[in-house]
Amino acid sequence: MHKLSVFSIFKNETHCMKEWIEHYIFHGVDHFYLINDNSDDNFLDILNPYIEKGVVTLFNTRWDYYLGRQKDIYNHYVLPRIKESKWLLLVDMDEFMWSPKEIDITKILDVCSGIGQIQVEHSLYGSNGCVKQPKSLVQSFTKRSIQQPTSTPIGNRKYFINSDFEFTSLNIHHATFLNKKDELEKFILLDKEYFIMNHYNCQSRNFWNEVKCKRGDADNYLIRKPEDFNRLDVNDVEDLGLFNQNLSLFT
Repeated sequence: MHKLSVFSIFKNETHCMKEWIEHYIFHGVDHFYLINDNSDDNFLDILNPYIEKGVVTLFNTRWDYYLGRQKDIYNHYVLPRIKESKWLLLVDMDEFMWSPKEIDITKILDVCSGIGQIQVEHSLYGSNGCVKQPKSLVQSFTKRSIQQPTSTPIGNRKYFINSDFEFTSLNIHHATFLNKKDELEKFILLDKEYFIMNHYNCQSRNFWNEVKCKRGDADNYLIRKPEDFNRLDVNDVEDLGLFNQNLSLFT
């Protein structure tokens, strides 16, 4: 059984894929369930070494686009495999979860064995004034919103689930418990003392315009525009917390 697995859907994310995988391995993840959603870049060049080692399980999907599609993809590919891992974490490839208390985040999860689901709010990071896309997200994007976590109108939580509990659906921002009592008693939102999720949403202006505005959304309802960049480009304070934890990965 895997101790902590990450599952994620991706499309044309090679600019950060290796950094993202190595980040999570460094922080205690031992397996990944990755769902390729019609990528047309060279993602296999990056993933094949991890697939050969048994670290990554790769799925390829070409489902038609509709509202609710992303949830259905999670439930088709990942829900049947929950019991292969003690804990699972849902994040996107621009989201980097970490803990100020421990580099190995499974040490935090070890003391949460009686909790079925842990939610974490995002901390929104800006562009640091980058027009061109840099090689590293964590090294280059060190300025964030003064709000930590960052409040947004629709919320932006991601979650860990404990496979000792039963779930009927893996949704974008929460999982649905089979036992509704667990929803009330075994569901917790942990604050930044324990977990922080760095969300590198806009990244560089070139990346926003040339990639995020063109590739669409996994549910096909969110149409990004160049002017949306300014709303998300928050650079209020410099925060080197994850930068300092990940220093050994930069060499």
